[in-house]
Amino acid sequence: MSGGAVAVVTGAGSGLGKAFAELWLERHGPVVGVDLAAERVGWLDGTRAGRHPSAGLAADVTGAEGNEAAVRLAEERFGRLDAVVLSAGITAWGHIESLDLAVYDRVMDVNVRAGALGIRAAAPALRRSGGGSIVVLSSVSGTGGEPEHWAYCTSKAAITNLARSAAVDLAPDGIRVNVVAPGPTHTELTRPIKDTQPEKYDELRRSLPLGRWGEQEEVAEAIAFLASPASSFITAAVLPVDGGATGRTAQLAPPGG
Repeated sequence: MSGGAVAVVTGAGSGLGKAFAELWLERHGPVVGVDLAAERVGWLDGTRAGRHPSAGLAADVTGAEGNEAAVRLAEERFGRLDAVVLSAGITAWGHIESLDLAVYDRVMDVNVRAGALGIRAAAPALRRSGGGSIVVLSSVSGTGGEPEHWAYCTSKAAITNLARSAAVDLAPDGIRVNVVAPGPTHTELTRPIKDTQPEKYDELRRSLPLGRWGEQEEVAEAIAFLASPASSFITAAVLPVDGGATGRTAQLAPPGG
């Protein structure tokens, strides 16, 4: 066993999942980090990546077994489970008439099915701990449509309402479920936009009231707040971390746009 609040994080090999795991290890307690490939969570396995011990697990979270294994590892290695962050996600681009539906199915599996399975696997362990927190990563793309991004937008709208529905079901057990919805943020997932579509990257930057893209560490702070007891009276909430993107109507161009 180890002191501190114990968290399971999916998608911990990169991006927002990794940023959260690093923050949690430094401030709160042990982490079990999950990703599809072992090399992506090697930074966690058998190391002290922060002030607290950690463990890495290679697993496919679109199946029940992977999610259950992560929860089991947390309880066996660290004695309990207090928080779960479901960060695994992928994107896809393509017109509604031409995108291969097999690609759509994969997006829905990773972005929605894995979230449902993660919540189902975590609930009994969180109940054994006397309650806890689940944070689901969505996106501001789940609030509306975007050109040739329908598969991703659909998945993020679905996972947002899935999480809010789960929050209602699990509230009597003291288990909170909340959503963080990032806007344009520098991650591995968005790097191709900056590298191959600089005009689109700058267009997105100029559309944000704060006038810049977000950083992974900024989103991780919001996730950590909702994962911790500091947010103990918050459940079924959707927190945009988007530089003000959802505060605009998009009817008028920003100053200088």
